[in-house]
Amino acid sequence: MRVPLNGYVVSDDDLAAYQFFNYTVFSPSTVRQAIQNTPVDEKLIFEINSGGGSVFAGFEIYSVLKSASIQTVAEVQSLAASAASTLMMGCERVLLSPVAQVMIHLPSTHTSGDKTAHQESVKILDAITKSIINGYEAKCKGKTSRAQLESMVNATTWMTAQEAVAAGFADGILYQDCADVLPSSVINSVAGGIRTIANSTSGLPDPSQLRAEYDKAKAILNANDWKAQATINIE
Repeated sequence: MRVPLNGYVVSDDDLAAYQFFNYTVFSPSTVRQAIQNTPVDEKLIFEINSGGGSVFAGFEIYSVLKSASIQTVAEVQSLAASAASTLMMGCERVLLSPVAQVMIHLPSTHTSGDKTAHQESVKILDAITKSIINGYEAKCKGKTSRAQLESMVNATTWMTAQEAVAAGFADGILYQDCADVLPSSVINSVAGGIRTIANSTSGLPDPSQLRAEYDKAKAILNANDWKAQATINIE
């Protein structure tokens, strides 16, 4: 069985709101459902094309995959970045297309308030970073040390398929007869390419804002027997 994990990683609570506005997203429930629907004697392959998203949703997916009673495989077709690079570590095997890339970096957040509030955010981000590296270390042990992983995360590191396998993030490269192709320079040269997409947060609104607009839209539609024409603005 093959299941696509395309677009942003979001929480289960936010999934419906993003889908309502036609964002391509997936959540832990996507993975749970796929595992439940897969016969025990069948391999479950997740096709990953994601620039990341919610770190905690990624953690949940990682844990769900680690506890799965069936064989799970991650196939990165284009990009596994940020939270997507964390969750794929939960699969038994990770395979990359020759043109795929993996990106790892520090988590980020938005903080408002006084000095204490910002200092607290730094502590939280440091703790999250350690958890992210825990997942990488469990997969990469023997190939890349924890200290090296910390440096890679701090620097924001992009890896070709070959580099990801060498570092222990992946177990192999798909279509081995094409494995000598190194397309990273082509991918990076394309205007608005995957690196630009993965580093951009402008394409996905804040979940709380989206839920508010989603609730507003539902209220308008319900009040008009689902026949109203609602004007909804997402900035």
